[in-house]
Amino acid sequence: MAELDQTSIRTAFVRRAILEPRYEPDPTYARDLLALERFLSARSVGMAESMALSNLISRYPREADAIARELGVRPFISFDDERVAALVAERLQLALSRHPLRRLRPEEPSSLIEF
Repeated sequence: MAELDQTSIRTAFVRRAILEPRYEPDPTYARDLLALERFLSARSVGMAESMALSNLISRYPREADAIARELGVRPFISFDDERVAALVAERLQLALSRHPLRRLRPEEPSSLIEF
């Protein structure tokens, strides 16, 4: 990987995996390791980055653990789908209790297109 900017590598794990491999590294693998390193070293991660990080961690769990350990950051914990669904349902019920939706009467059209 001659075009790789070696100054962007932050951890010895990634440096060894990319620059001193036992076999020719896959460019995708090298890119993913650099992204893992970047995401894990960032202080704040947005929603899109969280999803990308979750995907990378699921693909490379050992690598993610090694990079997080070396960076001294806590491991990323992906969203628990059941917990998120429960929170969404709770927030919806709270919103509906404050502002109930107007119900259509049977004689009213069921969509805006019908007249």
